[in-house]
Amino acid sequence: MREIEPLSALGIINVTSNLEFYQTIIFEYLDRDRYYYALTENIEKLEEELYRLKVSMQQILNKEEVVINDKRVKPKVLGVDIGFKEEPEEPYLSYFIYFKGKLRRGEENYYENIYEELTVEYPFVAYWFFSPRFKILRVDASGDIQILGNNIIIIKVQEGEKISGYERIIFKG
Repeated sequence: MREIEPLSALGIINVTSNLEFYQTIIFEYLDRDRYYYALTENIEKLEEELYRLKVSMQQILNKEEVVINDKRVKPKVLGVDIGFKEEPEEPYLSYFIYFKGKLRRGEENYYENIYEELTVEYPFVAYWFFSPRFKILRVDASGDIQILGNNIIIIKVQEGEKISGYERIIFKG
């Protein structure tokens, strides 16, 4: 039986001036049995696992309610990659996700995500980088929130922290 322990997660969300969301989520693991490393030696099994991971993440996203400016949107997993840090026991999985909203030019806009409340098993950081044309007005989310300048948000959540399952970012653009 494989033992894969999640260590941390990093989310990078770039928001364009046309309200396109390009999201990369990277999960780091400790894989003592080298399950993921062994997959790299068999392209067919690797492709099967990447497809399985893509479908699994898409199912998770489909359970979330993502709303941009009063309209529900459907984030789509475009791809998944497996890589390694320095050792075969240190894999990371990268997910590439896309969605788009309709911009209200010159007005307040918002992004909202409702998902399952949970206690975090590993620390994670999310970096939101909005187009310089936007100004962040308010952020409601679990974790430690920092706003840098007008258009960058950093959200840090520690292992064991309970998250509410609700995020809302209000911005003007």
